[in-house]
Amino acid sequence: MKLFSPAKINLFLKILSRRADGYHELETLFERISLGDTIFLKTIPSGIRLQTNARNIPSDSSNLVWQAADLLQKRYGVKKGVAIRLVKRIPVAAGLGGGSSNAATVLMGLNRLWKMKLSRKELLSLAAEIGSDVPFFVLDTSFAIGKGRGEILKKINPPKAPIWHCLVKPPFGISTKEAYQGLSKHLKASPKQKLTPLRANVNMLLHSIQKGDQERVKRLLTNSLEVYLDKRLTSILKIKSELIRQGAFVSLMSGSGSTVFGLFRSKLEAARAAKILKKINKTWKVFIASTW
Repeated sequence: MKLFSPAKINLFLKILSRRADGYHELETLFERISLGDTIFLKTIPSGIRLQTNARNIPSDSSNLVWQAADLLQKRYGVKKGVAIRLVKRIPVAAGLGGGSSNAATVLMGLNRLWKMKLSRKELLSLAAEIGSDVPFFVLDTSFAIGKGRGEILKKINPPKAPIWHCLVKPPFGISTKEAYQGLSKHLKASPKQKLTPLRANVNMLLHSIQKGDQERVKRLLTNSLEVYLDKRLTSILKIKSELIRQGAFVSLMSGSGSTVFGLFRSKLEAARAAKILKKINKTWKVFIASTW
């Protein structure tokens, strides 16, 4: 079985508070995009075998893909095994949800391959056990508002035309844990500071996107984690500036970073920007993608 495992970006990420369980209460607007990995699944007599082309990700039980298969086997007493081949294209530690998407894709793929007949609701519950972003990919929608730690989801009608993006990942990655630790450190130093500007409103942003109101989108795109990057903030701001210079009408870091995206009016404009950005800095990984 051959499966496509798409990336996501966060058009809006508002951190509300720290929870008793150690996670953060948040509000976000997910957009699924056409950049993605490829996953191959094959039933074997027993066990889990994971092979990947990426050197910087594990192929053992610490990988979310492995955990997804293991959860299905243990929870439902599945005796069959699976060989998984993961062909990575989504950058790692990039704020694009690659690991979460891979886990969700394996959950849904094995549900079909092993003829388990689990409902979407059951898959969403399993996904939430694996990671906060995994349920979004199981929901199988282009846009969704996420609340709680991101697992409480509401499907959203997409705009009439897909959005085109140019994505730039600098040579460093930022793990989700590292990003939130930076946020917590900053808040201890400035406890009275608001996590997100009061003007930030996900529903206003969503309405502006659906109406194609680019000026309002520009004012409302928000990421609470973007300002707590210490020395790396300089690199993020430089990429944002270059994306705007090359024609993006707005630019933002996705999720916990380090990928920065710019929104463009057309595929042609996004592709033109990508071509130039690749020349500006050879260490940047540059992609174009649309709503998927």
